[in-house]
Amino acid sequence: MTKITVHMIVKNEEQWIWYALSSVIHYVEQILIYDTGSKDRTLEIIKTFNHPKIKVKTKRITNPQEIAELRNEQIKNTKTNWFMLLDGDEIWPHKTIQELVKTLATVSSAAAAIVVKARVPVGDLYHYQPENAGKYNLLGKTGHFNIRIYRRLPEYQWVGKYPWEAFQNQQKLKIQDEANKLLLLKNEYWHMTHLHRSSVDTHRKRKLEIGITEKTDLPEVFFADRPATIKSPWVKFSPLEKVIAYAMTPLLRLNRTYF
Repeated sequence: MTKITVHMIVKNEEQWIWYALSSVIHYVEQILIYDTGSKDRTLEIIKTFNHPKIKVKTKRITNPQEIAELRNEQIKNTKTNWFMLLDGDEIWPHKTIQELVKTLATVSSAAAAIVVKARVPVGDLYHYQPENAGKYNLLGKTGHFNIRIYRRLPEYQWVGKYPWEAFQNQQKLKIQDEANKLLLLKNEYWHMTHLHRSSVDTHRKRKLEIGITEKTDLPEVFFADRPATIKSPWVKFSPLEKVIAYAMTPLLRLNRTYF
């Protein structure tokens, strides 16, 4: 099996960090986690795993530019040929992580990165942002697409300011612009970025909108036995938030359709 190292840079992710780690830990070689100053229970939850695969460090940063520097440091500490970017609010269903493992086992030497579609819940786990809410453009597709797995290449490094940092070579060519080096998985991962994420949540990324409903299988980890200290994944809007979401949703849909 092709070995993968997970790279995580986290801050205040207590709601989902246990689910994120649990969804990938049995499929990867190592998980390198840098915590940049969590004030909630994120570090406490990570340490409950007490697993030799998980290496966690505390890193203090003073500006967004330093995120790229931390990512490059993680690459230097990586021995596997492939690494995965995993946010503290990203969950991989079994079928998606299994597809990734199978893909990497047979991938050609020309492939340098793997694109994965994201499912983005809003309000709760049963409502989702429509595809036209996603603005990433990869492999001729626009929507909730991201590069999450990269080949470790000596001529590439992370440059730029978070959240626009890019993996680029010495000729300043970004990997996302090299379509001939990208592959797309069929299955998706879940990104909980617009749901409640922490007891010290600043609401910076939360979205108050009524999402669309689609028939889909929820990630298995949501149904797994979990420690009593881990919060339930079954979050939902408060009554006031739901009223605001109903008011905001028509405006958001108009904006996405015409602008």
